[in-house]
Parts: sequence; C-alpha cells; structure tokens
Amino acid sequence: MLRDVLFLARRSLAAAPGRAAVLVLGLAVALFLPAFTRAAAAVVERALLERARSSPILVGARGSPFDLVMSSLYFRGGAGTTIRYDERSRLAEYGVAVPLVVRHSAFGVPVVGTSPEYFEQRDLVPAAGRRPALLGEVLAGSAAARRLELEPGDTVRSDLANLYDLAGGYPTLLEVVGIAEPTGTPDDDVLFADVRTAWLLDGLLHGHQEVRPDEALNPEADEGENVEASAAVFLFQRITADNLDTFHLHGSAGEAPVTAVLVFPRDARRHDQLLGDFALEETLQAVRPLEVVRSVLDIVLRVSAALDAYFAAVAISTLAFAALVVLLSLRLRAPELELMRRIGASRGAAAAVVGAELAIVAAIAVVITGVAVWAGLVWVGGLVT
Repeated sequence: MLRDVLFLARRSLAAAPGRAAVLVLGLAVALFLPAFTRAAAAVVERALLERARSSPILVGARGSPFDLVMSSLYFRGGAGTTIRYDERSRLAEYGVAVPLVVRHSAFGVPVVGTSPEYFEQRDLVPAAGRRPALLGEVLAGSAAARRLELEPGDTVRSDLANLYDLAGGYPTLLEVVGIAEPTGTPDDDVLFADVRTAWLLDGLLHGHQEVRPDEALNPEADEGENVEASAAVFLFQRITADNLDTFHLHGSAGEAPVTAVLVFPRDARRHDQLLGDFALEETLQAVRPLEVVRSVLDIVLRVSAALDAYFAAVAISTLAFAALVVLLSLRLRAPELELMRRIGASRGAAAAVVGAELAIVAAIAVVITGVAVWAGLVWVGGLVT
C-alpha cells in the first residue's frame, strides 16, 4: 500500500514540475533563513570567543577597545595610534609581553611584526621551512601561502602604504622562509615577521647602498664629486647577506612604534594587578579581549532576536502561501481525485497520496536547506578564521 501511494505521489509531482518546484523553493527559503542565521551566529561566536580567551590582556594606545582587539587579534582594520616599544619592558614584569606591529601588508595580506614569544604562546610551528630570524624574513600562514602560492625560498613584495609619504618605507622584497601549519585561527591569513622588519616597512630602518655613476642623476660627475642618487635606486629594496649589515634604525629601538603589546600574565594576581595599574593611565589602556568580544556579541544577539521574529513572519507567510497552492491544486485536481474514488480508491487513499506528495516536497526542501546551510557555514568559517 505504501509503495503504491509513493508511486502515485511521485508521478503526480513529475506531472506538474512547476508546482512542485515552487513549493520546494518556498519551503527551503523559509527553513534556510532562520537555520543559517542561528548556525552562522554560533560559528562566529565560537571562533571569536576562542581567540579572545587565548589572549588574556592587550595593551595599546587609549582609544576604541574594539579597534585595538580587532586589529591586534583578528588583523582586521587598524589600531591607528601606536605606543612605544619600550613599554614592553615595563609589561614584562607581569608576564610574557609580546609586541605586535599590524600596519603593513603584502598583496593585501597583513604583515604582522612580532617576537619569537608569539609563536610559542600560539603554538605556531612551521610545516615547512623555519621561523623568521633575520631582517626581511617572513613566516607565511597556511591560508596566506595558499592564496599567494608561496613556498619557502619565494619572495613577496610589501605594499606601498602611502604613495605620498616620502619619508615612509618603500616596497620591500620579503623572503618567505617557512609555511606555518594550519591553526584554524586568523594566524593562517597573515605573514609573520620580526618587529625590526615591520620598522623597515615603516621607513624607520634603512640600508644604504653605494650609488654607481650610471644610477645617478649626475652621471658625468668627476671623481671625488658627490654623486646624486636617483629615486629608482631606492624604489625597491631587498635584504641580502651582502647589504644586511648596512641596515640600521633611525633613533632608539625603545622609541620605535608598536600597535599593541599582548600580555600573558604569569598568574591571576599579576593579571589583576596589570589591569589595576593601567586603569588610571592617560595615554595607554589595558583591555581584556574576552570582555570586548562579549560586549559586541551581546549586540549581535539582540539583532539576532529581532531577525528571529522577522524570519518567523516569513515562515508563516510562506506556509500560508504553500497551503494556498495546495488548496488550489486540490481544486484543479478534483476530477483526478473523483476518478480515483470511482475506480475503488477510498477517501483515505486519496488523502494519503496528497500527504505523500507534501512529505516528498518537504524532504527535498530540507535536503536543499541542509546543503545551503553547510555551504554558507563553510564560507562564514573562512571569514572568521
């Protein structure tokens, strides 16, 4: 009996593919919107909170805590104002202090200047090659390496941050010395370098090369006369073993800028002490990323609640539309159903066929919704990691 009912239901749907497609798509959309919203919110919340929990305290210039957290932990946006590098020595009294310079990029991929302690605290290990040790070397995150098609030994040119900043650093060829193992975190999407490399990109650290007469603005200069260099000599830089010793920092390292310092306190007492000591600072702020992210998620959850009400209204209207389509369909199929009764089918059998049609439509809509939600979550997961 059930096999016969399913057979008749399938043949009925196949005879009216347009009607079946409208019902399937309508139900799929009504199911997809709330399902995807809730699932995506859960994925984003889990990823953001996990990253924030692994980052106890961030210290940066006083301003927006959200901008500081997003730029220093998720490498999105910019922190704007910087602090002095020598603040790291002061913060080292509380625990492991890791400097961060997030101001530059290479082909759109953030270049993060930091110290070896960052790799240790994040358990960031190379899958190929090694960590950066010298000026101009970078370790590529797994996703960044895949995007730029990088391997150890390749070079990548940094982006020019400001075309009109004549005092800033010129684009520099950075040597990729390693590819990091995937971590499922924002670390996969960046290039890691030493803080001195970040200062090189800032233009604070320079290397001077000897200018040959054929590269000069005054190539006819006599021997002993000063040779004026053309801009082409300095437009692109590459650090090699031959010129590494010529690079030097203009000014003291303590005065050099960093965008933030990530602090891993040694214990709970030093954690609370750090927050208390910096609470009254006029130019610096110490924030707990977990609290900042939770405050943002609270706003998102309020918006999500409003969206749930909207999606509920959409679902009700969609179901009402589907019911209308079914009722009109039954009215149009009245002669067909009457014929079924005349050849011996009971009213229950006719209702079973209609119910089987609706069940098949609902099952197809659920499958389409599941595939669409899965694809959407894969896309969302790529954005938050």
